[in-house]
Amino acid sequence: MKKNVSYTKEEVKKRNRAFLVLMIFAGLLLLTGIGFLLVEPIKSMKREKILDEAVDVMASQMSEAVASAGPSGTYDPDSDIEATFVVPRDGNEVAGEDYDFFDEDPDTQNSVRAFISYRQSKLPKNVTLTCIGVLKIDSINKTLPVWNSTSTVALRYGVGHYEGSVKPGKPGNAAILGHNMRNTTLFSKLKKCNVGDNVKFIKLDGTVLNYKIDEIKIVYKNVLYQYVIKSASTQEQLTLVTCANDDYGHGYRRVVICHPVR
Repeated sequence: MKKNVSYTKEEVKKRNRAFLVLMIFAGLLLLTGIGFLLVEPIKSMKREKILDEAVDVMASQMSEAVASAGPSGTYDPDSDIEATFVVPRDGNEVAGEDYDFFDEDPDTQNSVRAFISYRQSKLPKNVTLTCIGVLKIDSINKTLPVWNSTSTVALRYGVGHYEGSVKPGKPGNAAILGHNMRNTTLFSKLKKCNVGDNVKFIKLDGTVLNYKIDEIKIVYKNVLYQYVIKSASTQEQLTLVTCANDDYGHGYRRVVICHPVR
């Protein structure tokens, strides 16, 4: 037998107000959740836009250098032409961005970490990055500016030349580091490279250094320093490095070793 329940007008108003408050609260939670989901895609779009602008600026620099070289197309093999590009210090951070410290001594690593954290806190609102060339890997459709730094800011907008290695084209090991993103940006597609693929480093004077991938290794980060320092090779070598966490677990790095093609 059904029991009829009646409410006063005041009780109905209270119930309606409570329902409205719950709906507003639920809506705010939904909007907050959507906002969190959109944060990284929006940051990624901004980073990609800046990266594309940087590539265009460097391409213009190369065109001017080639034009100034004249019909003979001769370049100074020892030239190290650089170009600068201004990026924001804040706002486009990469989730989980951090440094690999290439030293076995924990005390040294902690000192470096503290120093880098302090140095980054003192950066101006707009940071000037210095580009030394462009990395081009046709097999994965990647063209990336190579900055002369592996700072957290630099690695948001391209890849970075590790300062403890030689410049590409010089005798010894030249190491270039980049983030492995969850999308297809930066070095995320490096895992699709294969032995035998061609890699180009294009200097800003238009000189093209051609390399071929000879070896791909997965190593733990505590031995990574062996692969990025200049003495990792006595001959000219190009080493590309990114995270391999998505396939092998936290702390693993993908090391792509290339040698010149003459």
